[in-house]
Amino acid sequence: MRTHDIESHASVKQWAAGAGLHHDPTEVREQKLRILADFCAKVEKEPDTLVAFCILRKKETGERFLSVKRRETINGWLEEFAAEQGWAGKQAVVNANVVRSFLIHNGVLIQGPVWRG
Repeated sequence: MRTHDIESHASVKQWAAGAGLHHDPTEVREQKLRILADFCAKVEKEPDTLVAFCILRKKETGERFLSVKRRETINGWLEEFAAEQGWAGKQAVVNANVVRSFLIHNGVLIQGPVWRG
């Protein structure tokens, strides 16, 4: 998925607006979009589908809720993705947090490791 293709998704538009990506220098913005696009390609999910993956409905009431297990799955995927990209230490945390920022700005509260180096 190319970065200009990924920007057509509603969830990416919401993230860009909420996170103020338009204020970032072009190269920083493009890097963040590339990280998200590459992660989505790895897990074989479109951005909107990645958000939906984390949200389930109770059978009895239809009430929506965030799945703890699926957020744990995403954190596992992010660890694999960082390793595959050759990222370590602070770079791994910062780049994985790009994907977490995308999810957070779309209503999926997700936490990862904190860099303490």
